[in-house]
Amino acid sequence: MRIPTKTVASLLLVTAVAAAVPGITGMPRSRRQESQFDRLLQRHDRKGELRAEVLGIKSHVLRSMQKQMPFDEIVRRSGFTSVRAFRFALFSKLKDELHNRGWSASRIERFVMARSSRLS
Repeated sequence: MRIPTKTVASLLLVTAVAAAVPGITGMPRSRRQESQFDRLLQRHDRKGELRAEVLGIKSHVLRSMQKQMPFDEIVRRSGFTSVRAFRFALFSKLKDELHNRGWSASRIERFVMARSSRLS
């Protein structure tokens, strides 16, 4: 994965907040009203590598599937019960990525606790 560490940490933080509060990233009424979490994830994961890795498919397959069906359906076809379950898996993947980059568990917890109060 070629996403900078600072971006991975930011995505982890936003994923933690989005996963903790059900409905915070509910179904948007239009493309303009899409949740900030989804827009942030799409911006930093433009090629879909991170989402595809969590879903267990190739990134080019994910991109072609996104042209044909909504993301909720892609998540269900990949074996997740809901988008929320996907977000928990994404949270774990981001946490593992930070561990691989040298962050300790306590550093990750401190980062999430210190910054999550600002977001909520």
